Amino acid sequence: MKRIILILLLSSFCFGLSAQKKYSTEDKKAIRYYKIAQESSRLRKSDEALSFLVKALERDSRFIEALLFSADLYSDKGDDTKMIAMYEQAIAIDANFFPNALFNLANAYLKDGRYEEASATYRAFLNIGKISNRNRNLSLHKIKCCEFAIEALKNPKDLNAQSISDSINTKADEYWPSLTADEQTLIFTRLLPTGKIGRNHKAVFQEDLCYSENEDDLWTNAKALSERINTSGNEGAQSITADGRFMYFTANGRVDGKGRCDIYYSKKVGDTWSEPINCGANVNTRAWEAQPSISSDGRSLYFVSNRKSGKGKMDIWKSNLIEILEDGRQRWSKAENLKINTSENEMSPFIHASNDYLVFASDGLVGMGAYDLFQIDRSADGQWSVPKNLSYPINTHNDEIGLIINAKGDKAYFSSDRVAGKGRDIYEFEMPLELHPPKVSYLKGHVFDEETKKPLAASLVLLDIDSRDTIAFVKSDRKEGEYLVCLPKGKDYLFHAEADGYLFYSEHFQMKTGNDDQPQKKDIALQRIQIGKEVVLKNIFFETDSWEIKAESDSELNSLYEFLVLNHSISVEISGHTDITGSETQNISLSENRAKAVYTALIERGISENRLTYKGYASTKPIGDNQSEEGKAMNRRTEFKVIKK
Repeated sequence: MKRIILILLLSSFCFGLSAQKKYSTEDKKAIRYYKIAQESSRLRKSDEALSFLVKALERDSRFIEALLFSADLYSDKGDDTKMIAMYEQAIAIDANFFPNALFNLANAYLKDGRYEEASATYRAFLNIGKISNRNRNLSLHKIKCCEFAIEALKNPKDLNAQSISDSINTKADEYWPSLTADEQTLIFTRLLPTGKIGRNHKAVFQEDLCYSENEDDLWTNAKALSERINTSGNEGAQSITADGRFMYFTANGRVDGKGRCDIYYSKKVGDTWSEPINCGANVNTRAWEAQPSISSDGRSLYFVSNRKSGKGKMDIWKSNLIEILEDGRQRWSKAENLKINTSENEMSPFIHASNDYLVFASDGLVGMGAYDLFQIDRSADGQWSVPKNLSYPINTHNDEIGLIINAKGDKAYFSSDRVAGKGRDIYEFEMPLELHPPKVSYLKGHVFDEETKKPLAASLVLLDIDSRDTIAFVKSDRKEGEYLVCLPKGKDYLFHAEADGYLFYSEHFQMKTGNDDQPQKKDIALQRIQIGKEVVLKNIFFETDSWEIKAESDSELNSLYEFLVLNHSISVEISGHTDITGSETQNISLSENRAKAVYTALIERGISENRLTYKGYASTKPIGDNQSEEGKAMNRRTEFKVIKK
């Protein structure tokens, strides 16, 4: 980005020079070499142009135009050392000859991480009388970047980045990693040669998606993801849902594309990815849309676009999932522009599994000089915090773009070309403690038929018991029955699983307090709807020694109500149960009144009372041992049983 600015400035310089037909040298051969260099550059023969500029400077080492033109060409070649040397020589001869040379040199110092020199050069540039408002404002901003960087270098964070694995990293470029919540599957982008030669006589490359799986803490040899997804065009910059069942990725050149780059999605069933589908007009436009990041629940999509309605050049946008149609297609809401965007560039958003911690790259905020990584937190009212720079050495004077963090929040992954000769590789490091996102655990397992053991495609919902907000809604894989849902720490959850023709299953997880935040495995055996089958309502809660139903029971009551509405031919018995604490008389009264309270709540919701009965069984039907607190807790329960089908 800086190099483009530099080329434009020098192009205007060269144009002005041609118009005035006067040079800082009187050596005619030097001028002739200079003009030949201009023609060679116009024909895109930069090496030839530089060779003639060398001859011009051999004739007159104080030929300022030749020095500045050389700086331009070295910048275009990426040779920053020689570019800086050319600028320094030109400015030493006459700093006022081309005032923007000071600005360009300051940018070059900043790009090279020479912050003290950059700051001093920006200040010298600001002392020049006539400079554009844009360059003045940019210089003031860059001085702040220098000051920030100088302090950051004094207080580095402890960071030891390691290559993720030779099974993933090759001589090719690997970048844009994405990871499932259980850290068992990694998908990434790989840049591969096509075997073709382009118009510039250079090899043509294309981006494809690859994956690797973790087996016994080792990554397997990476493989191409899917022939349905990888094409002769470019596919990359992808993001997968926490369960690894949906993937969103960037592609260009497709017949159903709406612009230069569009975002597509694909669903994994068993081990097979579906044909990609365009996310639609509310996400994709005629502009450039790329770098998606999907929330762990699959309901919020963050991405980058340069559409004209944004605040800057590249902005981060967000769209919400409205519905999934019967044919499996998704409908997304009209994208909204995030408030964190600046007038410059914001890129590579990553939404953590907690859904309340976002990382992104920006060159419009105060940082180490190029693209830096920043982090924001979402408060309870949905507002994002002021961006926080992840600082050195996560950020350096180079571009840092594309960082992801595991669900546990203790490890980060990013791509870098820090090892010479290896190209871009994927690295991992332990996330500094002060930068940890909220820890997220997960629940995974299989859903199957209790009798046949065959996998089931079930709907699974995770609700916040207090707010009753839906935290996750997923479906188990119809071929394998596998599922995974994230469990952010600090909340208590209701978990519900259902499938057509089966009794539902409910569970709750208490993660608001305590340290029970380890990943959990739960295989769910769903019972076919048959007379005599019983279900424990694990999310019906009562006040102690009372039959007053707590408010947090509403979600479970609604689930039972919806089940009875959907299966309108069945009748059920609501039963109450206690442990052995207390007298038999008390327990009979308590269990019967609790059963009646649920019975009444269902009637109030609209279920006919001739489909319902209730009974209290006190402690006569224990399912726990009644000797431990855990067993007693299991015995204190409410159930329903199918009594008519």
